[in-house]
Amino acid sequence: MAVVACGLNVNGQIIPEGPPLLCCPTPVGTKEGVCEVHIACSHILWKTGAGWKITGYRNHDHNLEREMKHGWKISASEKRIAAINNDGAVVLREKGRWRELYFQRDVEDSSVMTAVDSGNLGPSVQQVIDEDSHHLAERNCLGHHSKSRTKFSSVCVEDNSLIALDEDGKTYSSGVPLPYGGNRIRAVQLGKEHCLALTTDGVVLTWGSGMRGQLGNGELCQTDRPEPVESLQGITISSIACGGWHCVALSTSGDAYAWGWNESGQLGFPAKENQEASILGTFIHSCQCPKPAHKTNMLHGDSKAVETSADVQSREDQKAYPHRTESCKTDARINMGRAKDVVNVQTSPRLLDFWNEDMAIIDVKCGDRHTLYQLEDGSVWSSGMNKYGQLGLGDTAERNEPCLTPVTGVTAMYAGGWISVFIGTGSSAR
Repeated sequence: MAVVACGLNVNGQIIPEGPPLLCCPTPVGTKEGVCEVHIACSHILWKTGAGWKITGYRNHDHNLEREMKHGWKISASEKRIAAINNDGAVVLREKGRWRELYFQRDVEDSSVMTAVDSGNLGPSVQQVIDEDSHHLAERNCLGHHSKSRTKFSSVCVEDNSLIALDEDGKTYSSGVPLPYGGNRIRAVQLGKEHCLALTTDGVVLTWGSGMRGQLGNGELCQTDRPEPVESLQGITISSIACGGWHCVALSTSGDAYAWGWNESGQLGFPAKENQEASILGTFIHSCQCPKPAHKTNMLHGDSKAVETSADVQSREDQKAYPHRTESCKTDARINMGRAKDVVNVQTSPRLLDFWNEDMAIIDVKCGDRHTLYQLEDGSVWSSGMNKYGQLGLGDTAERNEPCLTPVTGVTAMYAGGWISVFIGTGSSAR
């Protein structure tokens, strides 16, 4: 297994003592058995066979690594970490301490009101940390514990919001269940100002702020309860991805539908009249990524020495980064008849027709302002903001449309903040 990453590295969250940004997919060192990654701008949480590891500004917090149990389901933002613990309860860590969150079982039940979004647990529950043993100690101020405690299956957290999903498919926000009369919800995602959910029958729901079109309802508005995205009715959605202010839904047939803010091309549609203008940023950036003595093919796991002469290095760069040549424009997978109209804000889901119809998309991940796509042939493409090299294209020029990323054999990919991480059977890095 190999793990490579690119993007913001100012806190050493990708590689310690490395350059402040990594524009090339770079090996992150020994991360044996990584099976899960959670990315915030300044730190990364890695789940390995040996437990949780933290890199970045939190890497000095050894207590945190010991406190998080291997079986916990984690979600991380810049200032907070939320988890589903081994008992199925939601716990939240902020300002150096954990606390368990209690939720109303029904909207009408006001006996236990918990203001999760504001970080205030209310008067009914107090939570303390046993500093010596690093175990959670809980005391219910009402003097008893509920015998029928709700068990949760997943949680998503941002610095100012939290959303939890229980085992019955009910979603909770601000401590109360959200009203929705349809089928059970099986997945939830959280943006900076909006929420995204997917039901068991493939219906997409959104709510929150939609002032950048991220609700997908055709309007710039706000709603306080989950509502189906009408434009996707009749299309069975298999997975969802949520960026800071944009969304992507992947259908069972391998089509991607995107909507929301597109100021950097994160939706995969042109955001500027002259896309080539952004490519000029390539010549301003000077790559400082580590150059390994050997180059490993991520797909086959074979390695070969890379010559050090400038001519050979330039030729290798041409092969590794096809976006620097005309080949990116003429790739046989690209739909040359695709629409090229400029999109700044897309208020309703739009089919991403960048690739030919026979190229199915099998996975999509979103950072704050960039998006990663994996096709059925294993290739990985990226688009959007690239100020910190998060697209992995060897420069810091944004891409208004998807561009082929030099990683192969990828079995899992993650995006968050201004960072991308790829896990596979080998590594592909300069």
